[in-house]
Amino acid sequence: MKKITKFFLNLTSVGSILSIATLNAFQLTVVGQPTPNVDGQPITQPGRVRFVGPTEDNLSSLQYRQRGQIKARPRCDDNRKLKALVPESQIGRTVSEYPVFFFYLPKTDAPLAEFALEDEEGNFIYETTLKINNVPGVMSVSIPANKNVPPLEAGKSYRGSIALICDSEDRSGDAVATGIVRRVELSADIRSQLEKADARQKTVIYAENGIWQDALSTLAAARQANPNDAELAADWESLLESVKLGKIAKEPIVEIEQQP
Repeated sequence: MKKITKFFLNLTSVGSILSIATLNAFQLTVVGQPTPNVDGQPITQPGRVRFVGPTEDNLSSLQYRQRGQIKARPRCDDNRKLKALVPESQIGRTVSEYPVFFFYLPKTDAPLAEFALEDEEGNFIYETTLKINNVPGVMSVSIPANKNVPPLEAGKSYRGSIALICDSEDRSGDAVATGIVRRVELSADIRSQLEKADARQKTVIYAENGIWQDALSTLAAARQANPNDAELAADWESLLESVKLGKIAKEPIVEIEQQP
């Protein structure tokens, strides 16, 4: 694993330290705005789930883009670009100590991928190897809740990156996608709403309050449990379209084997 992550560290750590550090000036640790509702209930009409991005995240993302990202020229035979499922700001908020990350995985001849999570100082706090099996679609990576992986801290930002390992002997050809997740806390009012909500209502509450990671993971779990539910499918398309990811909204959610 050290050999595999050596290039990954060189590729992302400098950008991680510089870009993530700039986010703190714009952070709001506690979030919670009234959720639009009809007759006292959150809006849950099919296809009406829209993400509302926090303004301060947009300001942070501007600095993030200006600092730039190091991009290697991928050698994998893929017909679509590897992509992190994050808002345009590249920042996904979460209330979870152990969130789920989502990526679009293109058709590729790379047999393996590597996921890594860094803190604000560029230190790796979690990494895992994934078996791809040439199955394109939306994939997820869960951060395991165990004693070896510290929980994400509220008010701090982390960088999640995935790399398609085209050649394990020469990592310079990896295709890489990254996104930033920021752990926040919810107000008592929003927590109360969530306690009374079903999966579709929770998705709306999270999305309307700028909590991207949890809106996406809640809806993805509901879709996987109910793959033939047309309302959930419409919600999924609407949510992705609201952050300009509509081109992959109809792609399947695929399961990828995650190594320890």
